Amino acid sequence: MKTVEDIMTGNPLYVDGDSTVMLAMNRMRKHSIAQIAVTADGKYAGMLSYRELVRRKSIHLNSKARNYILNTPSLKKTDSINDAVNLMNDTGMGAIPVIEKEKIVGIVSATDVIKNIGEFPEFNEFHAVNLMVDPYSVNTDDSLEHSLEIIRQHESDLIAVVDGNSKINGMIKLENIADYEMKGRENETGTQNSGGKERADITVRSVMEDPIFSYEDEGIGTLCDKLVNNHMHSIPVCDSGMKLTGVVDMDSIISLIGKTEEREGMLINVSGLSAGDIDLYETIYAMADKFIVRFSRITNLKGATFKIHVVKHHNEQSRVKYSIRTKLFARKMNMSVSDSGWNFGKVLSQIFDTYEKRAKK
Repeated sequence: MKTVEDIMTGNPLYVDGDSTVMLAMNRMRKHSIAQIAVTADGKYAGMLSYRELVRRKSIHLNSKARNYILNTPSLKKTDSINDAVNLMNDTGMGAIPVIEKEKIVGIVSATDVIKNIGEFPEFNEFHAVNLMVDPYSVNTDDSLEHSLEIIRQHESDLIAVVDGNSKINGMIKLENIADYEMKGRENETGTQNSGGKERADITVRSVMEDPIFSYEDEGIGTLCDKLVNNHMHSIPVCDSGMKLTGVVDMDSIISLIGKTEEREGMLINVSGLSAGDIDLYETIYAMADKFIVRFSRITNLKGATFKIHVVKHHNEQSRVKYSIRTKLFARKMNMSVSDSGWNFGKVLSQIFDTYEKRAKK
Protein backbone atom coordinates (compact mmCIF):
# COMPACT_ATOMS: atom_id res chain seq x y z
CA MET A 1 0.00 0.00 0.00
CA LYS A 2 1.36 3.41 -0.98
CA THR A 3 2.04 6.15 1.54
CA VAL A 4 0.90 9.76 1.60
CA GLU A 5 4.25 10.80 0.16
CA ASP A 6 3.64 8.57 -2.88
CA ILE A 7 0.31 10.17 -3.83
CA MET A 8 0.43 13.74 -2.49
CA THR A 9 0.74 16.85 -4.64
CA GLY A 10 4.10 18.27 -3.62
CA ASN A 11 5.09 21.95 -3.53
CA PRO A 12 1.42 22.96 -3.30
CA LEU A 13 0.15 26.37 -4.27
CA TYR A 14 -0.55 28.74 -1.39
CA VAL A 15 -1.36 32.35 -0.65
CA ASP A 16 -0.38 34.51 2.27
CA GLY A 17 -3.14 35.25 4.74
CA ASP A 18 -2.95 38.96 3.88
CA SER A 19 -3.59 38.28 0.17
CA THR A 20 -7.01 39.18 -1.19
CA VAL A 21 -9.82 36.69 -1.73
CA MET A 22 -9.79 37.75 -5.39
CA LEU A 23 -6.15 36.69 -5.77
CA ALA A 24 -6.82 33.33 -4.10
CA MET A 25 -9.89 32.62 -6.26
CA ASN A 26 -8.09 33.59 -9.46
CA ARG A 27 -5.20 31.29 -8.58
CA MET A 28 -7.56 28.37 -7.91
CA ARG A 29 -9.44 28.99 -11.17
CA LYS A 30 -6.23 29.27 -13.17
CA HIS A 31 -4.87 25.98 -11.85
CA SER A 32 -8.24 24.13 -11.72
CA ILE A 33 -7.97 23.33 -8.01
CA ALA A 34 -10.77 23.33 -5.46
CA GLN A 35 -8.77 24.55 -2.45
CA ILE A 36 -5.59 26.46 -1.69
CA ALA A 37 -3.42 26.59 1.42
CA VAL A 38 -3.09 29.82 3.39
CA THR A 39 0.08 30.68 5.30
CA ALA A 40 1.00 33.16 8.01
CA ASP A 41 4.66 34.03 8.60
CA GLY A 42 5.63 31.08 6.42
CA LYS A 43 3.65 28.57 8.52
CA TYR A 44 0.52 26.70 7.53
CA ALA A 45 -2.59 28.52 8.80
CA GLY A 46 -5.53 26.79 7.10
CA MET A 47 -7.27 26.06 3.82
CA LEU A 48 -9.38 28.20 1.52
CA SER A 49 -12.15 26.34 -0.34
CA TYR A 50 -13.28 27.57 -3.76
CA ARG A 51 -16.67 25.89 -3.42
CA GLU A 52 -17.32 27.40 0.01
CA LEU A 53 -16.47 30.88 -1.26
CA VAL A 54 -18.70 30.67 -4.33
CA ARG A 55 -21.62 29.31 -2.30
CA ARG A 56 -21.66 32.42 -0.10
CA LYS A 57 -24.39 34.94 -0.72
CA SER A 58 -21.78 37.70 -0.89
CA ILE A 59 -18.00 37.99 -0.89
CA HIS A 60 -15.92 41.11 -0.40
CA LEU A 61 -13.31 40.37 -3.06
CA ASN A 62 -10.65 42.60 -1.54
CA SER A 63 -10.93 41.26 1.99
CA LYS A 64 -8.10 39.19 3.47
CA ALA A 65 -7.89 35.50 2.63
CA ARG A 66 -7.27 34.69 6.29
CA ASN A 67 -10.84 35.79 7.09
CA TYR A 68 -12.23 32.78 5.20
CA ILE A 69 -9.84 29.95 6.05
CA LEU A 70 -10.94 26.54 7.31
CA ASN A 71 -9.08 24.84 10.12
CA THR A 72 -8.00 21.36 9.05
CA PRO A 73 -6.28 18.29 10.46
CA SER A 74 -2.98 17.25 8.87
CA LEU A 75 -1.07 14.23 7.63
CA LYS A 76 2.54 13.06 7.73
CA LYS A 77 4.42 11.79 4.67
CA THR A 78 4.67 8.34 6.22
CA ASP A 79 0.92 7.94 6.74
CA SER A 80 -0.86 5.42 4.49
CA ILE A 81 -3.48 6.11 1.83
CA ASN A 82 -6.00 4.52 4.19
CA ASP A 83 -5.02 7.06 6.86
CA ALA A 84 -5.72 9.87 4.39
CA VAL A 85 -9.04 8.38 3.25
CA ASN A 86 -10.24 7.75 6.78
CA LEU A 87 -9.32 11.30 7.82
CA MET A 88 -11.31 12.67 4.87
CA ASN A 89 -14.29 10.57 5.90
CA ASP A 90 -14.05 11.52 9.56
CA THR A 91 -13.74 15.27 8.90
CA GLY A 92 -15.67 15.74 5.64
CA MET A 93 -12.64 17.55 4.18
CA GLY A 94 -11.86 17.03 0.50
CA ALA A 95 -8.16 17.82 0.91
CA ILE A 96 -5.76 17.34 3.81
CA PRO A 97 -2.40 19.18 4.12
CA VAL A 98 0.84 17.30 4.69
CA ILE A 99 2.84 19.16 7.32
CA GLU A 100 6.48 19.07 8.39
CA LYS A 101 7.79 21.45 11.06
CA GLU A 102 4.64 23.61 10.76
CA LYS A 103 5.18 24.11 7.02
CA ILE A 104 3.05 22.63 4.26
CA VAL A 105 5.00 20.26 2.03
CA GLY A 106 2.10 18.67 0.17
CA ILE A 107 -1.65 18.19 -0.12
CA VAL A 108 -3.60 14.95 -0.41
CA SER A 109 -6.96 15.58 -2.07
CA ALA A 110 -9.82 13.28 -2.99
CA THR A 111 -8.53 13.59 -6.55
CA ASP A 112 -5.10 12.27 -5.49
CA VAL A 113 -6.81 9.29 -3.88
CA ILE A 114 -9.03 8.31 -6.79
CA LYS A 115 -6.08 8.69 -9.19
CA ASN A 116 -4.78 5.69 -7.28
CA ILE A 117 -8.02 3.68 -7.27
CA GLY A 118 -5.94 0.73 -8.51
CA GLU A 119 -4.60 0.44 -4.96
CA PHE A 120 -8.03 -0.89 -4.01
CA PRO A 121 -8.62 -3.85 -6.39
CA GLU A 122 -11.43 -5.19 -4.19
CA PHE A 123 -13.67 -2.50 -5.69
CA ASN A 124 -13.07 -3.33 -9.35
CA GLU A 125 -16.52 -4.89 -9.65
CA PHE A 126 -18.29 -1.63 -8.76
CA HIS A 127 -20.00 0.38 -11.50
CA ALA A 128 -21.56 3.84 -11.66
CA VAL A 129 -25.00 2.40 -10.93
CA ASN A 130 -23.68 0.99 -7.62
CA LEU A 131 -22.33 4.37 -6.51
CA MET A 132 -24.88 6.90 -7.71
CA VAL A 133 -27.47 8.70 -5.61
CA ASP A 134 -30.71 10.35 -6.74
CA PRO A 135 -30.24 12.88 -9.56
CA TYR A 136 -30.84 16.61 -9.43
CA SER A 137 -30.99 18.91 -12.43
CA VAL A 138 -32.22 22.14 -13.99
CA ASN A 139 -33.80 22.95 -17.32
CA THR A 140 -32.32 25.15 -20.04
CA ASP A 141 -34.73 28.02 -19.32
CA ASP A 142 -34.15 28.05 -15.55
CA SER A 143 -32.24 31.00 -14.13
CA LEU A 144 -28.62 31.02 -13.05
CA GLU A 145 -29.82 32.02 -9.59
CA HIS A 146 -31.97 28.88 -9.38
CA SER A 147 -29.05 26.73 -10.54
CA LEU A 148 -26.76 28.12 -7.85
CA GLU A 149 -29.40 27.49 -5.19
CA ILE A 150 -29.71 23.83 -6.24
CA ILE A 151 -25.92 23.46 -6.26
CA ARG A 152 -25.76 24.90 -2.74
CA GLN A 153 -28.47 22.55 -1.51
CA HIS A 154 -26.64 19.50 -2.86
CA GLU A 155 -23.14 20.64 -1.90
CA SER A 156 -22.06 19.97 -5.45
CA ASP A 157 -19.69 21.56 -7.95
CA LEU A 158 -22.03 21.24 -10.93
CA ILE A 159 -25.55 20.46 -11.99
CA ALA A 160 -26.86 18.62 -15.04
CA VAL A 161 -29.09 20.44 -17.53
CA VAL A 162 -31.90 18.31 -18.96
CA ASP A 163 -34.69 18.67 -21.49
CA GLY A 164 -38.38 17.94 -20.97
CA ASN A 165 -37.74 14.19 -21.23
CA SER A 166 -35.00 14.23 -18.56
CA LYS A 167 -32.31 13.65 -21.20
CA ILE A 168 -29.02 15.37 -20.45
CA ASN A 169 -27.98 18.11 -22.86
CA GLY A 170 -25.62 20.27 -20.82
CA MET A 171 -24.20 21.12 -17.41
CA ILE A 172 -23.50 24.16 -15.27
CA LYS A 173 -20.33 24.27 -13.16
CA LEU A 174 -19.67 26.51 -10.20
CA GLU A 175 -16.83 27.93 -12.28
CA ASN A 176 -19.32 29.00 -14.95
CA ILE A 177 -21.27 30.97 -12.37
CA ALA A 178 -18.14 32.39 -10.75
CA ASP A 179 -16.67 33.43 -14.10
CA TYR A 180 -19.88 35.29 -14.94
CA GLU A 181 -20.02 36.88 -11.50
CA MET A 182 -16.43 38.09 -11.55
CA LYS A 183 -16.34 39.29 -15.16
CA GLY A 184 -15.85 43.02 -15.16
CA ARG A 185 -15.36 43.10 -11.39
CA GLU A 186 -11.71 42.13 -11.04
CA ASN A 187 -10.47 45.70 -11.35
CA GLU A 188 -13.07 47.11 -9.00
CA THR A 189 -12.33 48.00 -5.41
CA GLY A 190 -14.52 46.99 -2.48
CA THR A 191 -17.04 45.17 -4.64
CA GLN A 192 -19.63 42.94 -3.03
CA ASN A 193 -19.84 39.74 -5.06
CA SER A 194 -23.57 39.24 -4.56
CA GLY A 195 -25.01 39.25 -8.08
CA GLY A 196 -28.40 37.86 -7.06
CA LYS A 197 -30.35 40.27 -9.28
CA GLU A 198 -28.11 39.62 -12.30
CA ARG A 199 -28.26 35.84 -11.87
CA ALA A 200 -32.05 35.95 -11.86
CA ASP A 201 -31.98 37.52 -15.33
CA ILE A 202 -29.57 35.01 -16.90
CA THR A 203 -30.81 31.64 -18.15
CA VAL A 204 -28.96 28.35 -17.92
CA ARG A 205 -28.98 28.06 -21.72
CA SER A 206 -26.62 31.03 -22.13
CA VAL A 207 -23.96 29.73 -19.72
CA MET A 208 -24.10 25.91 -19.82
CA GLU A 209 -21.34 23.69 -21.21
CA ASP A 210 -21.53 20.46 -23.19
CA PRO A 211 -22.27 17.61 -20.76
CA ILE A 212 -19.70 15.20 -19.38
CA PHE A 213 -21.36 12.13 -17.93
CA SER A 214 -20.97 8.45 -17.14
CA TYR A 215 -23.17 5.58 -18.24
CA GLU A 216 -24.63 3.34 -15.54
CA ASP A 217 -22.55 0.32 -16.57
CA GLU A 218 -19.16 2.09 -16.57
CA GLY A 219 -16.68 0.68 -14.07
CA ILE A 220 -15.20 2.55 -11.15
CA GLY A 221 -11.85 2.95 -12.95
CA THR A 222 -13.41 4.69 -15.97
CA LEU A 223 -15.56 6.79 -13.66
CA CYS A 224 -12.53 7.97 -11.68
CA ASP A 225 -10.62 8.78 -14.88
CA LYS A 226 -13.47 11.03 -16.06
CA LEU A 227 -13.60 12.87 -12.74
CA VAL A 228 -9.84 13.41 -12.65
CA ASN A 229 -9.31 14.30 -16.32
CA ASN A 230 -12.15 16.82 -16.33
CA HIS A 231 -11.37 18.37 -12.92
CA MET A 232 -14.83 17.46 -11.63
CA HIS A 233 -15.93 16.61 -8.09
CA SER A 234 -19.18 15.01 -9.26
CA ILE A 235 -20.51 13.53 -12.49
CA PRO A 236 -24.04 12.88 -13.81
CA VAL A 237 -24.99 9.29 -14.62
CA CYS A 238 -27.26 8.33 -17.55
CA ASP A 239 -28.91 5.20 -18.89
CA SER A 240 -28.29 3.97 -22.44
CA GLY A 241 -30.83 6.50 -23.74
CA MET A 242 -28.97 9.43 -22.07
CA LYS A 243 -31.75 9.91 -19.52
CA LEU A 244 -30.36 11.27 -16.25
CA THR A 245 -30.64 8.58 -13.57
CA GLY A 246 -28.20 9.60 -10.84
CA VAL A 247 -25.09 11.45 -9.69
CA VAL A 248 -21.77 10.10 -8.43
CA ASP A 249 -19.38 12.33 -6.52
CA MET A 250 -15.94 11.84 -5.03
CA ASP A 251 -17.45 11.70 -1.54
CA SER A 252 -19.27 8.50 -2.53
CA ILE A 253 -16.04 6.92 -3.76
CA ILE A 254 -13.99 8.06 -0.77
CA SER A 255 -16.69 6.75 1.58
CA LEU A 256 -16.69 3.43 -0.30
CA ILE A 257 -12.95 2.79 -0.14
CA GLY A 258 -12.52 4.14 3.35
CA LYS A 259 -12.89 2.14 6.52
CA THR A 260 -11.66 -1.03 4.80
CA GLU A 261 -11.45 -2.59 8.22
CA GLU A 262 -15.28 -2.16 8.41
CA ARG A 263 -15.29 -0.33 11.70
CA GLU A 264 -18.70 -0.87 13.26
CA GLY A 265 -21.13 1.96 13.74
CA MET A 266 -22.36 4.82 11.58
CA LEU A 267 -20.24 7.94 11.05
CA ILE A 268 -22.48 11.04 11.13
CA ASN A 269 -21.20 14.01 9.09
CA VAL A 270 -23.18 17.26 9.43
CA SER A 271 -22.67 20.34 7.26
CA GLY A 272 -24.43 23.62 6.57
CA LEU A 273 -25.00 24.57 10.22
CA SER A 274 -23.13 27.21 12.22
CA ALA A 275 -21.60 26.99 15.68
CA GLY A 276 -24.71 28.72 17.03
CA ASP A 277 -27.07 25.97 15.88
CA ILE A 278 -26.47 23.86 18.98
CA ASP A 279 -30.14 22.93 19.32
CA LEU A 280 -30.24 21.61 15.75
CA TYR A 281 -27.07 19.58 16.27
CA GLU A 282 -28.56 18.08 19.43
CA THR A 283 -31.76 17.21 17.56
CA ILE A 284 -29.79 15.53 14.76
CA TYR A 285 -27.65 13.39 17.05
CA ALA A 286 -30.53 12.41 19.36
CA MET A 287 -32.76 11.35 16.47
CA ALA A 288 -29.91 9.77 14.50
CA ASP A 289 -28.95 7.59 17.47
CA LYS A 290 -32.41 6.00 17.53
CA PHE A 291 -32.56 5.77 13.73
CA ILE A 292 -29.23 3.91 13.56
CA VAL A 293 -30.48 1.25 15.96
CA ARG A 294 -33.68 0.69 13.96
CA PHE A 295 -31.97 0.81 10.57
CA SER A 296 -29.23 -1.61 11.63
CA ARG A 297 -31.85 -4.14 12.71
CA ILE A 298 -33.59 -3.93 9.34
CA THR A 299 -30.46 -4.08 7.16
CA ASN A 300 -27.94 -5.88 9.38
CA LEU A 301 -25.58 -3.05 8.46
CA LYS A 302 -22.39 -2.99 10.53
CA GLY A 303 -20.72 0.20 9.32
CA ALA A 304 -21.71 3.19 7.18
CA THR A 305 -21.27 6.92 6.65
CA PHE A 306 -24.33 9.16 6.94
CA LYS A 307 -24.02 12.71 5.59
CA ILE A 308 -26.56 15.40 6.53
CA HIS A 309 -26.52 18.82 4.85
CA VAL A 310 -28.87 21.55 6.08
CA VAL A 311 -29.87 24.72 4.25
CA LYS A 312 -31.88 27.39 6.09
CA HIS A 313 -34.22 29.65 4.10
CA HIS A 314 -35.45 32.85 5.79
CA ASN A 315 -38.69 34.51 4.69
CA GLU A 316 -39.83 38.09 5.25
CA GLN A 317 -41.51 37.14 8.55
CA SER A 318 -38.13 35.82 9.84
CA ARG A 319 -39.44 32.27 9.78
CA VAL A 320 -36.96 29.58 8.82
CA LYS A 321 -37.67 26.79 6.38
CA TYR A 322 -35.24 23.88 6.42
CA SER A 323 -34.03 21.91 3.42
CA ILE A 324 -32.24 18.74 4.51
CA ARG A 325 -30.34 16.54 2.08
CA THR A 326 -28.87 13.27 3.29
CA LYS A 327 -26.71 10.50 1.85
CA LEU A 328 -25.97 7.07 3.29
CA PHE A 329 -22.87 5.23 2.07
CA ALA A 330 -21.99 1.63 2.86
CA ARG A 331 -20.20 -1.18 1.05
CA LYS A 332 -23.34 -2.70 -0.41
CA MET A 333 -25.77 0.21 -0.08
CA ASN A 334 -25.89 3.83 -1.31
CA MET A 335 -29.06 5.85 -0.70
CA SER A 336 -30.05 9.51 -0.63
CA VAL A 337 -33.15 11.20 0.74
CA SER A 338 -34.08 14.89 0.82
CA ASP A 339 -36.99 16.77 2.31
CA SER A 340 -37.94 20.26 3.47
CA GLY A 341 -40.34 21.99 5.83
CA TRP A 342 -40.76 24.51 8.64
CA ASN A 343 -40.34 22.02 11.50
CA PHE A 344 -36.75 20.77 11.62
CA GLY A 345 -37.46 17.70 13.75
CA LYS A 346 -40.44 16.68 11.63
CA VAL A 347 -38.44 16.96 8.39
CA LEU A 348 -35.64 14.85 9.83
CA SER A 349 -38.12 12.27 11.11
CA GLN A 350 -39.69 12.01 7.65
CA ILE A 351 -36.26 11.43 6.13
CA PHE A 352 -35.42 8.65 8.58
CA ASP A 353 -38.84 7.05 7.97
CA THR A 354 -38.17 7.06 4.22
CA TYR A 355 -34.85 5.26 4.71
CA GLU A 356 -36.53 2.58 6.79
CA LYS A 357 -39.34 2.08 4.27
CA ARG A 358 -36.84 1.73 1.43
CA ALA A 359 -34.71 -0.70 3.41
CA LYS A 360 -37.73 -2.91 4.18
CA LYS A 361 -38.42 -3.25 0.45
